[in-house]
Amino acid sequence: PGWSAIHCGVRSGKHNVVDNSFDGQNYFQFPGWLERLESLHPEWNTLSACQWSPINGQIVGNSADVVVNPGSAAGAAQEVVNALENGDPHALFVHLDEPDYAGHSYGFSPSVLPYLESIEEMDAEVGLMVEALVARPMYAEENWLVIVTTDHGGIGTVHGGNSIEERRVFVIASGLGVDTELVAPDTLSVLGVAENCLGAMPRLFFQGNARAVVPESNDFVVGATQDFTVECRVKTTQAADVAMVGNKDWDSGLNPGWVFSFVYPLGPGWKVNVSDGSSRVDLEGPPIADGEWHTLSCTFDRDGVARIYTDGVLSDEQDISGLGSLDVDGRLFFGADALAGYGMEGAVAEVRYWNAVLSAAEIADWHCSELTDLHPSLAALRGYWQLNEGAGDFLEDASGFGHHAVNEGGVWGSDEGLVVWDYGNTPRLVDVPVTALAHMCVTIEEEWGLDGVPLLGTCFPPTPDSCSEDLDGDGAVTVTDLLLVLGAFGQTCTE
Repeated sequence: PGWSAIHCGVRSGKHNVVDNSFDGQNYFQFPGWLERLESLHPEWNTLSACQWSPINGQIVGNSADVVVNPGSAAGAAQEVVNALENGDPHALFVHLDEPDYAGHSYGFSPSVLPYLESIEEMDAEVGLMVEALVARPMYAEENWLVIVTTDHGGIGTVHGGNSIEERRVFVIASGLGVDTELVAPDTLSVLGVAENCLGAMPRLFFQGNARAVVPESNDFVVGATQDFTVECRVKTTQAADVAMVGNKDWDSGLNPGWVFSFVYPLGPGWKVNVSDGSSRVDLEGPPIADGEWHTLSCTFDRDGVARIYTDGVLSDEQDISGLGSLDVDGRLFFGADALAGYGMEGAVAEVRYWNAVLSAAEIADWHCSELTDLHPSLAALRGYWQLNEGAGDFLEDASGFGHHAVNEGGVWGSDEGLVVWDYGNTPRLVDVPVTALAHMCVTIEEEWGLDGVPLLGTCFPPTPDSCSEDLDGDGAVTVTDLLLVLGAFGQTCTE
């Protein structure tokens, strides 16, 4: 998805690419920036050198004059050096993949030496390309814009989730008319300590693809007939496509199982999705990503309706009597999904699992109360994880059934004030190709429907004014230019 945004200037809702399969891509409606250049100026010389070949194979295609897929970052950089030293390119795209390899192998972190070393190696390759650029004989008369960016961040050895670490990227621009400045996110607000009606205690915070896993048990196997209820308390500021609590692979709402998430793609309301593998039902609640604690509840009456409650109040109900088995493998997950994907950013606590449908009165009366022997449906309780241990990876099941969970990457903390950042003025990946096109004096048409905006106000014609006789734009006055003049002989020129 990142490389599609970098080339097409639109987000995944338009280019339709959500993973490396490129299934459903919509490059016909939203072509890449090199294709737009080729369409508008076929006489311009362009090159695309990619270490990861699917970028050329799926996105660029034949829209560049030279398309190569070297097997190394050094090879890709050398293609650019050769073009700058021996040719007259107007636009070049180069992809270097070594930091991604290192991140997946060792970790995407500034504390991981192999990852840092791979970045330094890529810096050296960029240096070689820039040296070749400034050594061009006509460099002083040319107007080059160099843009450097990356398609994603990372956390641990993975990326693709919704955490800030995985979505954080940089955009660097250098050239004539580019002022030296740092554009960083602003502080939008500082939220006070969230009030917790269950009292102050340690909480387990999830980020990236951290999660807690409840081992497989028949107590969580519901088939097509077993009623059940799930309750939990969550605290987050990110209304994203995440799996807060559930039992399923959240890559598709049609995958069997159930999950607490947010309305796709960015809320603001929360939701519950439930599916038997062929049909799905979705229930929607109000916004909850405000940095405060909220109790989310869902009752599943298998031959009737499912109901969701927000802080003890009914939010939605839908018929689920037509759904079959909701089983996956008898496990439960908090913070991310069954495949450790779609991780949330926030805290989960007080997860309660019942093998019965709780009444509206029970949910309202107990949504912000500690669970005791006085609960009317205590006999139906099958799992109860308070998630308040404060340290370690052992997460006790207080129901008495021994379904103790394991913490996989969650961090213990306390309820502290949260800083909410405003990224409104920071560069986005979709801005990169629009900035490149604008620099080449391409008019960004409104009907293109691009999501990006030019980051700079520069516009430099690729052909230097000092060589107006170079009619075909190849950097030299040749017989071809003479033929172009003769072809126009006898025509009348008007303003």
